[in-house]
Amino acid sequence: MPIERPPKNLNYKPDGGTPYKVKTNDDWRSVAKAHGIAENWLVYFNCGTTDPGEVNWFLRHKVGCVRPTHDQKNWMFTSEARPGIIYVPPAWKRPAFLPPVAVEDKVPYLSKMWAGLGKAHSGDLFVIGAHDLTAKLYNLGDEPPNVKNAVININGFKFGPGLGADVSAVFVLAHGYSRAPEMNGVSGDWDFDIAIGAKLSDVLKDIKGLGKVIDGVEKYKKMRYIAENAIKNRLIVEPGIYNIPIPFAGVGLHVWGGYKFGDVSLFSSGIGIP
Repeated sequence: MPIERPPKNLNYKPDGGTPYKVKTNDDWRSVAKAHGIAENWLVYFNCGTTDPGEVNWFLRHKVGCVRPTHDQKNWMFTSEARPGIIYVPPAWKRPAFLPPVAVEDKVPYLSKMWAGLGKAHSGDLFVIGAHDLTAKLYNLGDEPPNVKNAVININGFKFGPGLGADVSAVFVLAHGYSRAPEMNGVSGDWDFDIAIGAKLSDVLKDIKGLGKVIDGVEKYKKMRYIAENAIKNRLIVEPGIYNIPIPFAGVGLHVWGGYKFGDVSLFSSGIGIP
């Protein structure tokens, strides 16, 4: 049976919000996505917590869930739940920074994921181009303030149709590296300096307001949330270093799509934010 823990505030109630009747095959993520909000914030808004045991207590005692998940660890939404009501927060109740993810809810293998912001110089003339990127990355498996960091540089070439040049801020994800020195070497992947597609739309929307540097714990938490969702949505599946330009955070005009590779060099590594 799912583990339940009574929350500290047994009388917690969401402040406003639109009632939503849960049904079979719903879950927190699908309801959040359907309403254009963060999964974590939907949970926090309804339960006042993201602790899995306390959320399970809420699902059984407040939502009336009666069926456990296949692994028996959590209660799940079904049409049988009575009253079966959760609440979608109004726009004015949605925070600039998201509540922390409970440890049990984190994406597996997060210790091999790094993310951060960097500055990229890029230029193309039809088929062959050059790119240079320097970024400071943070290990997403660590909790502040003891977060491992690494400064990397990627210098290389690009093959694909494009024209123009720019200097821009980029969101960088490094997938599959337990330690910073493992990033040294050659990295290549299909990439887009201007990416338009269903998979990237949510990520682009989130990173637009992230800024150009990680300068505190709140920005680190928001960046980690964005990276987790990119992984969950299967945007990042193969080991490598991926970069996504931050919309409107650059100088110049540049359109390109193709294959890029380059030498990756580790400049420095350490502990802490920033």
